[in-house]
Amino acid sequence: MTSSVPTFTPIQAPADPADHLRIIRAIASSTAIETGQAIQDIESRLLSRDSRYSGLELALAAAKA
Repeated sequence: MTSSVPTFTPIQAPADPADHLRIIRAIASSTAIETGQAIQDIESRLLSRDSRYSGLELALAAAKA
């Protein structure tokens, strides 16, 4: 019996800086809804250069059919 586990193929991050900011805003607003924090506070922490997560890149994945 084989399980049907989806696999993910990495894709290129958006080259357009505006797309990157849209992703940051989407993450911030989603997190704000979940946690009750202000969107602007979360967004500024994500964009902060001295954040403890500054070395991490946003990960994008597409489901492989």
